[in-house]
Amino acid sequence: MTQIEALRVMTFNVLQMDVEDEAHAWERRRDLLVETILMHSPALLGTQEIHAEQTAFILDRIPAFGCFGRGRFGDECDKHNKIFFDRRRLLLIECGDLWFSETPEIPGSSDWGIPRPRMVTWGKLRATSGHEILIMNTHLPYGRNADEARRQSTQVLLRKIQELPQHLPLFLTGDFNAPEGGEVYRMLTETLADAWITANERVGPEGTFHGFGKFKGTRRLDWILHRNAGQTLTAETVAHTANGLYPSDHYPVCATFLLYPFDPAEMS
Repeated sequence: MTQIEALRVMTFNVLQMDVEDEAHAWERRRDLLVETILMHSPALLGTQEIHAEQTAFILDRIPAFGCFGRGRFGDECDKHNKIFFDRRRLLLIECGDLWFSETPEIPGSSDWGIPRPRMVTWGKLRATSGHEILIMNTHLPYGRNADEARRQSTQVLLRKIQELPQHLPLFLTGDFNAPEGGEVYRMLTETLADAWITANERVGPEGTFHGFGKFKGTRRLDWILHRNAGQTLTAETVAHTANGLYPSDHYPVCATFLLYPFDPAEMS
């Protein structure tokens, strides 16, 4: 049997670069965003709304990180659901992308009234302990009239979850644009557990979307879901700010897991 592994996972909607409000421009908040990530040093970080320039900045400031994931049109343009990983602890074995459509293998494909492509990025990694780990990262469709699109997109997620090795620890990070307890949440938590619920200790506000401090409610749209992940030691909504500046319009969520030991003979 191999050793127990402690693993920290973060999800972070970093907000795309082309915001109209200069007070929250990328150039003003990027240092704080990196500082926020480094405060928790996640081994795995699922991001949403990230552009290539933002990715390059994070990789420059956090050289231990590697990353993977294509943009939503299948190239390096526009937004990504980029997954970052600590190369000192994790080795990428394989990865891929699926689009929320009737033809999810086709880059840039889109159905169910989704105006611009949405997708999920996934990867399989091996830790220095020997654990193999699965991660999926997504950003579900946005809008009051997007219920069917979110429902169908969730079905794409669930089919991929069923295709992946069932015995491995799996993490699903993302901005789900749906409330805890709603239909999407119920669909996913029939298969996966919610780190905010399973954590031995919770820190920070429940709500994750704050609109640069405009909203103080409990809209928990950003989740870390998991399967076969052992104990959830802590879950935190990271409400880090500095001098009235926010790193994004969403708070990141970070959870620490204590993975069960496993028999290497069971690994694929």
